[in-house]
Amino acid sequence: MTSAADGCARTIIDRLRFSSTTVDLRSASGAVSWLPPVGEDSVIAAPRVVLAERAGCREFALLQVMLHRLGVPSVRIDTESMPTLRIRATMADGSPSAGGVAVDGRRIEPTVVWTRHLSPRALRGGDDPAAALVRADSWCAFLHQMSALSPAGLPGRGPGRLEQIVGAAGAGVRVPRTVVTTDPRSARAEISSGMVVIKVVDEHFVEPAPGLLVGVFPQIVSRDDLGRRPPLDFPVIVQEHVEHEAELRVYHLAGAVHAFAVDKAAPDALWRDGSAVSIRSVAPPRAAVETVRRLADLWELTYGAFDLLIAGGDVVFLEVNVDGDWLWFESKAGTSVVSAAAAGMVRALHRTALHGTATPVTDPPIDLLDFLLLGSRTDLDSPTDLDSRTDLDSHTDRGSVPASWAPMPTSRAGERRRPAQCEDEHKEDDHKEDDHDEDDHDENIQSENMR
Repeated sequence: MTSAADGCARTIIDRLRFSSTTVDLRSASGAVSWLPPVGEDSVIAAPRVVLAERAGCREFALLQVMLHRLGVPSVRIDTESMPTLRIRATMADGSPSAGGVAVDGRRIEPTVVWTRHLSPRALRGGDDPAAALVRADSWCAFLHQMSALSPAGLPGRGPGRLEQIVGAAGAGVRVPRTVVTTDPRSARAEISSGMVVIKVVDEHFVEPAPGLLVGVFPQIVSRDDLGRRPPLDFPVIVQEHVEHEAELRVYHLAGAVHAFAVDKAAPDALWRDGSAVSIRSVAPPRAAVETVRRLADLWELTYGAFDLLIAGGDVVFLEVNVDGDWLWFESKAGTSVVSAAAAGMVRALHRTALHGTATPVTDPPIDLLDFLLLGSRTDLDSPTDLDSRTDLDSHTDRGSVPASWAPMPTSRAGERRRPAQCEDEHKEDDHKEDDHDEDDHDENIQSENMR
């Protein structure tokens, strides 16, 4: 049944004639997951990675298991579990790690804090709307600021779409001609291409009620159709449609770059008909790698999912999503390169925070990756990227490890220390060393099962 809030959002969307769909995450369960499990509060805070995202996402559930098997302790929380958490952070010397953070009575020293898809709109309210807003704002503010104050915070400062276009153009990167307007018809005078792209200024999803997401997707229309659009009471982005030979989704992870070629019939195909979208893991052109690293450095991003076009041999920047998911792309392409890079990146940042020197970021070797993924993934028949795909009808239990996905064959963010950037060809890391010998603070692995 469509709620009143959903109906209101759809009235606006229908008026825009945007393609849309609704994702219902309200049944997603929440949990706090400790790997390895811990006992009661200790006198000395234990170094741990903190992973925080909204309920219904899957990336961090897998990442936590991989980090656990690499000897990196972590705690994972989500929006559903936040209202019941007990938190205490002592701020000393400008860092929460200096005084320690207590989560449900268990003391930790955050080494890396990675937040994804965190929005006050995602936290459920109560009978008192004002109290619900205060609670939601306070939780998101705390986690985002803890990320900024920790030795390493991910993903980095997220520039808005307009800042992205202006910044990329200023850095010498080709971007589509762009007009932001409340009257789409007026853009015809400034854009000469026969087709144009219309998209919202902010995120592709709105959340009229916690857990109920309504997607508002980019659309391609002709200039003639643009001329028939009515004025609006809010701004939208109108861009020239760039004819291109290839579309790429490129992931940047602390200097490491991995790319997928995307073949789709329409801008909203990833959301509405994922089975008709072709995804291939590809070696990105050197120009694309240079572009991604240049822009990541400009915006001080440790992590980002970049959308690029290759047009006439040129790299055209579309946008970057600092919360961009990767499991769906990996599943479609039959690879695990981004998962490996994410685990390697977080492990390197964790070690850097402990030892005070930059650790080169390298992907775990494929044979080790297969072991890490064994029994730790669940089939992704439907996409899960909240920014670029929607069908989230099936959710993993946030308190358990998905167990049916077979292994695949193959700063301003508060960072005080950044790891060395990877070269184009990554050297395999020697994993024969004992992580626990290197780090006396790491806790012994007690179990490979999440709570």
